Amino acid sequence: MRRIVFLSFLTLVFFSKAQFLNVPPRLVSMLTGSQYTAQIASLNLSARESSIYNEVISGNIPDFSRTLTAVTSSAVINGSLQSVTYYVLPDYLAIGSNADYFLCPMSPMLATKIADSIGCTLPTRKMVNDIYAQATLTVNPLTIPASVTMTTVQAFAQHNEMVKTQRNGFIPPYYLGALVAGDKKDVIISNLIYSTANRVIIYGWHTSIGNPIQPVTNVHADSYMDYSHGIRLIQNSVIHNGVPTTIKSILTGSLNSMLSDEGAINPPEYPYGNITSLNTPLSFALLNKTNNSLEVKVKNDPNVTHYKVYLSINGVSFSAPQLLAKTNLTLTALTPNQVYFIKISAYNSTYSLTSPVSEVLGAVPCNYQDSLLIVNGFDRSVTGNTYDFIKHHGGSAYSNAKYFSSATNEALQDGLLNINTYKMVDWILGKESTANQTFNSTEQTQVSNYLKQGGNFFVSGSEIGWDLDNNGTTADKSFYNNYLKASYVADAPNGQASTWYKAVKEPFNNLFTFTDTTFFDNGTNGSYNVDYPDVITPLNGSASCLKFTNSGSNVGAINYSGTFSGGTASAKLVYITFPFETIVTSAKRNSMFRDIWNYFFPNVITSVHALLINSEYLIYPSPAHDIIYVSSPAKINNLILYNLQGQTLIHESNASQLYIDKLNPGIYLLEIQSEANTLIKKFVKE
Repeated sequence: MRRIVFLSFLTLVFFSKAQFLNVPPRLVSMLTGSQYTAQIASLNLSARESSIYNEVISGNIPDFSRTLTAVTSSAVINGSLQSVTYYVLPDYLAIGSNADYFLCPMSPMLATKIADSIGCTLPTRKMVNDIYAQATLTVNPLTIPASVTMTTVQAFAQHNEMVKTQRNGFIPPYYLGALVAGDKKDVIISNLIYSTANRVIIYGWHTSIGNPIQPVTNVHADSYMDYSHGIRLIQNSVIHNGVPTTIKSILTGSLNSMLSDEGAINPPEYPYGNITSLNTPLSFALLNKTNNSLEVKVKNDPNVTHYKVYLSINGVSFSAPQLLAKTNLTLTALTPNQVYFIKISAYNSTYSLTSPVSEVLGAVPCNYQDSLLIVNGFDRSVTGNTYDFIKHHGGSAYSNAKYFSSATNEALQDGLLNINTYKMVDWILGKESTANQTFNSTEQTQVSNYLKQGGNFFVSGSEIGWDLDNNGTTADKSFYNNYLKASYVADAPNGQASTWYKAVKEPFNNLFTFTDTTFFDNGTNGSYNVDYPDVITPLNGSASCLKFTNSGSNVGAINYSGTFSGGTASAKLVYITFPFETIVTSAKRNSMFRDIWNYFFPNVITSVHALLINSEYLIYPSPAHDIIYVSSPAKINNLILYNLQGQTLIHESNASQLYIDKLNPGIYLLEIQSEANTLIKKFVKE
């Protein structure tokens, strides 16, 4: 009971204080509205906005505009009516005295800066409508003919006098301080703020029948303002169901529909202030889009207007940057089936600021959905981390005619893409360790779900077991044991760091086809020193496929084929405890990548040659144009069409023909699954 009484007391205190604008008292010596417009008439935009800020913050606001008015907004949320009462300026923000005031247009950045300085915010479209509906006095909009002068202080002053004369005509009974609406358009907050860079969002100017003259628009730059723009400040602090909260918190949370008709708005404000630096882009991806274009996807940063994109075909020599708006990050006019690498910098056009360059990603533009995603999770700042090991992983894929897209691990955490759309994922972890987390909880969920659904997962890194199994939480250990199918043994073979740099295949496991020794880097071969390659043991059905040489039975890699805990689809895993990019010589990396691909996709790649000799199955005509027919000695269950990279293009059941008119000319593979046999045959589309 005492707690309820205390909360009620806090609520009363809050509402009694929230009804007044948090600015100093106005001094008699301060400029009146007309004096102020004369003073700023010749100032440039920057000087004018600086002057407006100083006037407002110092308290040069009419007394009638200091007492805020209650407005209530509601919505049905999860079947229950939810309402919140907030406090608004009775009219648009003004400078001057009661007798001589100036309703002051300004940029949305300045309005946001003023609002933040005095504990306020700007309204949404829904709030503007609710304010109009609950206004004590609504007036008809007054317009000035459109011209080049409508954005000048002179036009601002002219319209101000028109509105003041109109407003004074309603005194009495509607004295200054009554809630009035209809005299200006509102600068509002909206998700459109960040849909196009550097825009002001305006709405309102309702007519006498309640219809807004101005629908929501972002056609104007954020430096644009004309005589019709008004700034309605809203007290940010509110109480909802007896609990103190804020307008901005509501707009970003699950109760947003009380105040917004466009869903959550995050961030619920315009960017402003003297930005002095930009963050290096961390969360981004480079994705195949068409046969001659790639898409860059980047997590939204409110301070960024554009990105500088540096392009390369070898990952070493990059072109001069292309400047792309952050809302249209597409690289066009690329060569089909050519590998490209990029690095990017954030850019702010208002302040001409550029961030440091990002890590390197790569992709191949092609005319089908690529089946391989390479994820760079090696963020740890250590000697030798050049943040461009996509060159090694993507290069090995490309050398085997396998095309790919790529992403940073942060991009997956932020939901910029879904790994479940890819048939194979190659996850780079280098020397990532406990300090940086090899797989955090979000990534563990994504990887485990991917494997449950039948994915093919290749991961390499030297300290994954050390992080997850040796130092991890219960959840970390469970993920490592059940989804990476390994148990940690030691942080280096025989517990000796900086000693073991070579591995051989297990004689009983044919995943890898090489018969010589695989060497990985000690720091003298172009990448970095793998001083602590984990030693592991196979677990829960996995098998050893590599072991460190001259170190007994110390295992350096495992593979697994089958279902994973909680899943029903068959999936595959290859896990190597030294980084793939540190394998000495590109030829060896290319060979090992080919072996891993063939392990994941044996029916498409390794079985082709043997199956082609089966002459009982015929595909005709060859070359084909629009349709192919299949002759089979047994009933056909499935026909599956692949390109030479192993991507499924067409899948038909219980059919003996396929329509191929939409395919590009080239060589394709057709898998024929019959009751008697399964085989793959080549054919040519002309």
